[in-house]
Amino acid sequence: MTETTLATQTLVAIAVTATLGLSATVKAAEQPGTEGDVREDNTVVITASRFKERNVRLPTNITIISQDDIERSNATQLVQLLKRVAGVQVSSVSGKTTISMRGISAEQASNNVLIQVDGRRLNYTDIAAPDLESVSVSDIERIEIIQGAASTLYGDQAVAGVINIVTRSGKSKESNASLIAGNYGTVQGNVNLHHALNQDWSFLLSANYLETDNYRDHNEREQHQLAVKFNYLTETSDWLFEVNTNREDLNIPGALLESDLGEPTQSRPEFANDYVDTQQDVLRIFGQETIDNNWKYAIDVNYLDSDIDSINSFVGFPTTTVNTTNRTQWSIYPRIKGEWQTDSGSIDWINGIDYDHAEYDFSLLGRSNEQEVESFYSQLFLPLSKNTDIELAARYARVEDDLVDFTAYPAGIKLKNSATAYDLGLSHQLDKHSKGYARFSKNYRFAKVDEQSYTADGVIGLEPQTGDSLEVGYEKTLSHGFLKLSAYQLELDDEIFFDPSATPPPGAFFPGANVNGGESERIGFIVDYQTDITSKLTSGINYHYVDAEIKRGEPSSQGNNIPGVSKHTVNGWFDWQIDTVANWYVEVNYRGNRYQEGDVANALPKIESHVVLNSAINWRWEELTLGIRVDNLLDKEYIDYAQFGGYYPANGRNGYAKLSYRF
Repeated sequence: MTETTLATQTLVAIAVTATLGLSATVKAAEQPGTEGDVREDNTVVITASRFKERNVRLPTNITIISQDDIERSNATQLVQLLKRVAGVQVSSVSGKTTISMRGISAEQASNNVLIQVDGRRLNYTDIAAPDLESVSVSDIERIEIIQGAASTLYGDQAVAGVINIVTRSGKSKESNASLIAGNYGTVQGNVNLHHALNQDWSFLLSANYLETDNYRDHNEREQHQLAVKFNYLTETSDWLFEVNTNREDLNIPGALLESDLGEPTQSRPEFANDYVDTQQDVLRIFGQETIDNNWKYAIDVNYLDSDIDSINSFVGFPTTTVNTTNRTQWSIYPRIKGEWQTDSGSIDWINGIDYDHAEYDFSLLGRSNEQEVESFYSQLFLPLSKNTDIELAARYARVEDDLVDFTAYPAGIKLKNSATAYDLGLSHQLDKHSKGYARFSKNYRFAKVDEQSYTADGVIGLEPQTGDSLEVGYEKTLSHGFLKLSAYQLELDDEIFFDPSATPPPGAFFPGANVNGGESERIGFIVDYQTDITSKLTSGINYHYVDAEIKRGEPSSQGNNIPGVSKHTVNGWFDWQIDTVANWYVEVNYRGNRYQEGDVANALPKIESHVVLNSAINWRWEELTLGIRVDNLLDKEYIDYAQFGGYYPANGRNGYAKLSYRF
């Protein structure tokens, strides 16, 4: 593979965008307008305040991917939906996906980007990435994305942003079924059955089955999912009771060396026995009640039980040892909101308590942990005038880990820490069609169990990572579209990461250690533009630039680029309604080069930049839809993820047909 220059690939992306008339299927959560305006489709947004409401006042960049967006793009995987979002960088490793934002590397994304499903955390207390593949796209109603720090509202790990995946509930009032068949032996079937029990109660049953060989050898996947939801909805009450289960068997092809990349579909012999088998069960209760004209409350109660069996080899080091990972997590999030109308607008005051309890056990290293996190937060919106709002918010959190590790802490150790976060935001309606905003945030994250168990020699426990985030933005509603501009600076102190040059702990299996690594800085900006070229053709393009640099740390890394982060990403798309029954969707994604994950010394070869073209077409006849989608249409060979000389090739050309029926 030869590296195409940034200028050439960017011109290719823009040229294809201009020629095809690319369309924005990702819409802003709140278009600028007069005070109290809401989106035309009246989407209820949860993530911006943790209450179901339409009036979004948080002064930051918020994006919504709607159900219509999903259907028109014919996406069947989360990675397809999130790749096109401005400011988001996506990496896939052996069939698993990692989402990074705000110049955070993929290696650190699971610690600094909070992923939720219906308000339930997918992030774990260990360094494993959130299991995005546990979410079936057929179940998604919409995806809500907060760009930028949200520690005051969501606490630990919401350093660079929050992605909340909202699934269909019993009140969706629609049943559907679909069948998917594609290359790599892919077969998938799913069904969502809705039934109204009476005027207030409804029921939803969703089931999903998937089997595929995937692009590489020894990467077969089989998955079974089942969910049952009961929804109680009145004028003042909204309650959801849910139980779901996920079973997944996945073979792992492992990394390739550079000398192996001539055959990117292969799996090296040492990974012949590697696999990950997952069993996960979830219970959830959500409720929101309107008390009177001024007060409402909400509560989330979540429980997760996850059991994993796996064999995990390394390049040159095969193993047949079966590892078991057992996790249980439960949480309770009560909160209350007061709202009072004034001549200038409404005063909104939100107060809440977050309690999280997690137990973790990993057989290979004799490692276990019991963690408790308690948080208290308050958020206040004040109208300074009819056109100007101010946001004030603060959170206090404390964590306690009861940690055992066979090597580092065989007798066990208790580690305690605390952290604070706060927001100061301002939003101003410039005119009927445009607004500007600015927000300063203090953020934090706590070290995870794997990080606390593998610190440098003589270091007992890592301090919380803290940071400052500054963002300014401008949004304008155009006659046939919108323009969104935002710029940000994210500075992190005592950043927690793995440093291969650090002195390892006694009895270590490999060099390096987890450290509080000094200071880092990320400066970036995002341009997001959408326009209706004609009544049937919509086009859009977005661009993200970020300069991510290690400001203070080890002499060998100070001043270097943060590995795993591309300075430039460009996405463009179009959606053409060909006639009354068909639409054609085309998308192009460009991602610039970056250093390999973990390469803080910037000493290893870079991962090359790439451009990928995807396309889909859908035909609709009354309640029946036939869709065809092809990703990587030009069969581009490129690397999706690399770490310390281990390479993970991306999928080659792949496609599928999807037949759906609504009833």
